[in-house]
Amino acid sequence: MIKSFVLAILTSLVVLFLGKLAPYWVLMLLVSLLAIAINPRPWPAFFAAGFAFGLTWFVLTIWISVQSESNLPEQMAVLMGVKSDNFLWLVTGILGYLIGGFSAMTGSLFRKIFERKDMGIYRS
Repeated sequence: MIKSFVLAILTSLVVLFLGKLAPYWVLMLLVSLLAIAINPRPWPAFFAAGFAFGLTWFVLTIWISVQSESNLPEQMAVLMGVKSDNFLWLVTGILGYLIGGFSAMTGSLFRKIFERKDMGIYRS
């Protein structure tokens, strides 16, 4: 529980501060490295990092749209055949959830590959 919370906080900070400087795949690698370092179980890592990544992208999308007062989200919604640009905010959040979740799960499972498993004296 504590590891998942720490992973969620650090994921959110990485996305918030480095998301403007780095592409999404660099953020994915950083979230994977965080999961390797923190070592949560795979499914809690998926949900914690996914929630943090998705929520951060969702809030940043709304923040940028409100601050810039640009017509670009509405124009993109029209191009995609969607009635409202709010749907694009939701899709961005879901995409962030999946990217962050699978990144953290990959890091957690990668670490599990190299953990030593004691199989007993007669098992090799």
